[in-house]
Amino acid sequence: MDRRTLAGGLGGLALVVASVVALRSGDAPDTLEKEVADGVEVVALQDPVKPANPRAQALDADALQIAWNGSASAYEVRWNGNQQLVPTPEVELPGLDPEQETQVEIRAVSATGKRSEPLKIAAKPKDLYNGRWDDQLVGQPDKFGGPESLDPRKWRVEAEPDCLGLRPFGPGKRIDVDCSMAAFQSNTPIRFGVPASDGATGRAIISVAGAVESSHVRLTLLPDPWQYLPETETQPRGAVSLDITTQGTRIVADPELPRTGKQVTLGDAPMTGLVAGVRHRWEMRVLPDAVVALRDGVVVAYEPVAIAERVVHPRIRIDGGGFLDAFGVGGVAERVVPTEVIPLDRDVEVPQDVVAVKLVKPGRDNQVTITDVRLDAGRVAAQEEARLVVVRKPESRPGALPRLVDRPGGIKTGGPRLHVMHEDGAKPPQPLPATGRVLVTAEVNAIGHRGIELELDGKRIVALPTNEQGPGVPGRHEFWIDSLKLLSASHARLELSVLPADGGEPVIAETVFELG
Repeated sequence: MDRRTLAGGLGGLALVVASVVALRSGDAPDTLEKEVADGVEVVALQDPVKPANPRAQALDADALQIAWNGSASAYEVRWNGNQQLVPTPEVELPGLDPEQETQVEIRAVSATGKRSEPLKIAAKPKDLYNGRWDDQLVGQPDKFGGPESLDPRKWRVEAEPDCLGLRPFGPGKRIDVDCSMAAFQSNTPIRFGVPASDGATGRAIISVAGAVESSHVRLTLLPDPWQYLPETETQPRGAVSLDITTQGTRIVADPELPRTGKQVTLGDAPMTGLVAGVRHRWEMRVLPDAVVALRDGVVVAYEPVAIAERVVHPRIRIDGGGFLDAFGVGGVAERVVPTEVIPLDRDVEVPQDVVAVKLVKPGRDNQVTITDVRLDAGRVAAQEEARLVVVRKPESRPGALPRLVDRPGGIKTGGPRLHVMHEDGAKPPQPLPATGRVLVTAEVNAIGHRGIELELDGKRIVALPTNEQGPGVPGRHEFWIDSLKLLSASHARLELSVLPADGGEPVIAETVFELG
């Protein structure tokens, strides 16, 4: 297995994170004995505090979502003989018996692996599941459980090759987005109708989970013909977006849309954003005088604007990874329009089996031009930033399904990090004083490790087990080092090794700093 290293800056320069690969031979021992060198002090950790205030809900009839209050860096969840470590105070348990009450225990876990007393909760999925959540949708919602769910007749996907996959979810699978950016353009438009009982003239619903802290999901309602253009960082003219991060949810609207002054009361929601590995269901509800965002049925954001268009086209964008579960729309029923969009970065022959062809090109002042192309036009010359929009005959052969590779379950975690600061407040790239003490902070983001080691200029100064009462979890470790131990050279190199429980290659973080 490769040894991954995160390296800091050299020669007293600003610390820069980089990734390199090295190898370490030999198998790791089964146990790690605590070792602390002279001149080094390990800052004591507080015992983990028992979590509190458990809450349960169900997005499916065979799944439970359990949330609780707590400030630990990770938790251990046990149910039905299973065990899972999670980095946030929330977990989803799929594949349950809808009729069976499930007993769940949650323990806070310290950075050294010590467990708290358990918080207990029992719930039956069927009692919590709202089977009418999709009553206001047109047709059945899309469930992203395989390549067929991204049929090119229904969806146009913009993503790097092989960055989409399938992860286990209960008895089935869901689409795993491991891309810097992926966009999913629906070929099913939303046509606004008369207001429903909740006042909405149309709606879009998305069920999605985050992957890491930086996950970002955006659901945008695009007016024609913006749905034919690639995804950009600019908000299209007339568009409204549901913008979701791990920090929360908001509605982002084109500033030129008319403001209405509508006031909407927000609900009581402890969290409003994405959670790593846990699905939540967001609804983008369009009213005549506002666009409202709901998370699991609770209003969490709104924007008092009026959408001028009567038909819009939904697009999902995911940055930094995520877990795509389901999508649906509501309003007046509209048929799917299988549309192919071909970039005109080269000359393109108009296909023989088409019923409509258009040329779309972005213009000045956030405008888009659209031109009809004759069906017998033959070859269309290349044009910068232009796209050829093709609608084929119903009997035409559909395009190929996307390639989705199977991936293991679990929650993605980041690499370890090292921070250095002198007790007087000095930090790299400033030289650190040669007297006093230096505080070293090691941030471990992995799950399932057995210990960490800290080396100074190639010599081990700390060995610390992290599996005191079970596998290690993400956590923060602090060490004071006497500056006298750092006087052997003008620069000091610290290396942090996170040791996997299976004896595999450690994950390494390094930093080099200058001494005064």
